[in-house]
Amino acid sequence: MDERLDPDEARHILRNVAAYRHLCEHVRKKATWGLLFGAVMFGLWYTAFGQRNNYGLFSLIYLGLASLEFSAGLLNKIRPSAEGVLVDGFVLFGFGAANLGRAYLGWQMGLPPNSYFFYVLLGGYWIFAGTSSVRSYASLRRAFSFRPSAEHMRWFGDLVREIRVADPENDPTALDLPTKPPLRGKLLGDMAIFLPAGSADVVVASRRDVEIEREESRNPDRPPVGFLLIEGADFGGFPIDPVNWQNYARWKTEGASRHHRSACDRPPPTSNNP
Repeated sequence: MDERLDPDEARHILRNVAAYRHLCEHVRKKATWGLLFGAVMFGLWYTAFGQRNNYGLFSLIYLGLASLEFSAGLLNKIRPSAEGVLVDGFVLFGFGAANLGRAYLGWQMGLPPNSYFFYVLLGGYWIFAGTSSVRSYASLRRAFSFRPSAEHMRWFGDLVREIRVADPENDPTALDLPTKPPLRGKLLGDMAIFLPAGSADVVVASRRDVEIEREESRNPDRPPVGFLLIEGADFGGFPIDPVNWQNYARWKTEGASRHHRSACDRPPPTSNNP
């Protein structure tokens, strides 16, 4: 825990954990829609069958699919996985097929098109959505193949929370830059970790890949203008105050953050993955 890792290894660990957190957040957002859709499916089942005490074949199919959809959404919300997304895709596909089957029976019975056209639209949409989810399974399975340890996840979570509240005036390893989007950062040894405002993404970069250039303002009443590059990404010009500039310059030229240790300045735990 307390031994310093090679900077490249530490960055590799942090980037993998950040990518895994981002992937889980993406699946959880989709799971929220899955929960809502499951509730809608229960509502449709009750409207079409439940209130009529109809427990025939289509009624049981709808009820079973609604239960599976809600369960898959709940599972992905609690423990995101590629398999949960696959189950969700099959459920959507099945629900779409059931609606198309219901529309087909209506057509066979000679019912007017307006009585089953809605089922055709729903069926087509859900088959398309289900197919997309199933097709994404292979890529998600590869992405989920790296699962950080619980210790890594806790360490990274502590680091993210510290970055969000760090004050550059009281912490020489902190940055709070009014870029577009605004960035809060932590300068740890040869690494910099940035959190863009309004995003779950975490940017992990080496010291050599972070550059801030300062240009004095032509108006003496305005602060200097900073220009930030992170791994080639240009964040444009922004007013940079003396505190943020001093923290950056000290880290860039002297590596002073190596001598400043807070609860999250420890290197990430050594990876047990081969």
